[in-house]
Amino acid sequence: MDFDRSRARLAAPRAAARWRRSLSGAALALYSATGQGPGAQTPINVPSAADSALLALVHAAVRRSNPDVLARRAARDAAQARAAATGYALPLFLTGELEEVPSGLDASRAGSIRLALEKDFLSGARRAGARAVAETDVQAAVAALDAAERRAVALADRAVVRSLVWPAIAQRLASEDSLLTSAEVSLRTRFAVADAKYVDVLRLRTERLRVQTERAAAVTEALVARRSLDALMMPNDSTASAVRRVIDSVIARNTTPTVAPGPPPSVDSLLAASAAARVGAAAVARAQASRALLLAEQRPRVSGFAGAQRFSTDNGQFTVGPVIGASVSLAFTAKRANTAGVAAAEREIVAALASRDAAVTTLRAQLLAARDRYDAARTRMAVFDAALLRGAREERESALASYRGAEISLLELLDFERALARAETDRMRSQIDAADALADLIGGAFGSVAEPRGGSAPAGGVEP
Repeated sequence: MDFDRSRARLAAPRAAARWRRSLSGAALALYSATGQGPGAQTPINVPSAADSALLALVHAAVRRSNPDVLARRAARDAAQARAAATGYALPLFLTGELEEVPSGLDASRAGSIRLALEKDFLSGARRAGARAVAETDVQAAVAALDAAERRAVALADRAVVRSLVWPAIAQRLASEDSLLTSAEVSLRTRFAVADAKYVDVLRLRTERLRVQTERAAAVTEALVARRSLDALMMPNDSTASAVRRVIDSVIARNTTPTVAPGPPPSVDSLLAASAAARVGAAAVARAQASRALLLAEQRPRVSGFAGAQRFSTDNGQFTVGPVIGASVSLAFTAKRANTAGVAAAEREIVAALASRDAAVTTLRAQLLAARDRYDAARTRMAVFDAALLRGAREERESALASYRGAEISLLELLDFERALARAETDRMRSQIDAADALADLIGGAFGSVAEPRGGSAPAGGVEP
């Protein structure tokens, strides 16, 4: 027995040295995997068909029942209805006139009675101008609706990723806490026989508190993500209920989700389709159409009337005859007002162009910055070596067993588990960072929607 104990005492330093070399290699590998060293890059796993089906389900629910999309859709329908009701000719006017009424009471003995129908002529330019102005409101409303749909889909993608990844992070932290609990049991046993220091007990308890605090924060973030996803859909929508059930099923399977963010969209294509560019273009078109309508309104207005008139003759009898006439507005008599109106309309065009260019220029800088953040997030995801993480994960139980056998110290066990947990949670957090960066990129292009003139969409626009 004494021989066995002596051999164990001699073997313990060699085993500890071996574990120190192993843990140092693992720590270096995890250091590289977190992007802080020259780690090998491996392809990111592609989402499964179930993940694609989930996203398709979420997109359909958001497009159908998102409150902001519904409001923008109603504003578009209202703009289309206004455009359909614009540009019609004015109705006919029926005019009547009585003259020379005896005592002011007997209309049948009036000296003159006239009835006529009056109609405007040459009003096609004015009606076409009014239709053009209304059509620009439709263009702005359609652009606002498209931007709201794209932004809602981007926010939904981010909420789905957060709803799946944060529970996985919480589960990983719970696994770390479970390992520390097992180590604590061994530590208490060794402390009871004076084979461990009290400072190790304090160190282990402090580490468990840190892990539990981070896990509580991850659980809170998961709950917030679910609330954010719920806020993107109407609560009574059947598809929204199906989305919640599918997400709960994915979380219940306790599998770590892997999201594969693709290359970022072209900034030029985002600018061309952005809310700033499309709504700005609609504002310019509206200013131009308003100027054309103003010029049409300043043209002479021609109206004519035709009817019949009954009037008395010299012998006291009455006779009936036709009556016809026309009227023309004299636009040149308001030349000063017309000139000032045209100048103001031209200034409106210049202002609309300047506003559009300023918005697009500012948006380009914002999109370039957002794309850089997205590229950085994708780079961070690419540096994680999945095979290396799996290999290090398989060593967890061996590390715990070695600690129980007094082959490694508590500090070595804590360093190993902390490095492994940090690498795995950082890998999952990088997926959240990529989803956030992509949502910011899409939100930058479609998040700031100007209110269409004459529209009934909610005020305040959409914040990025």
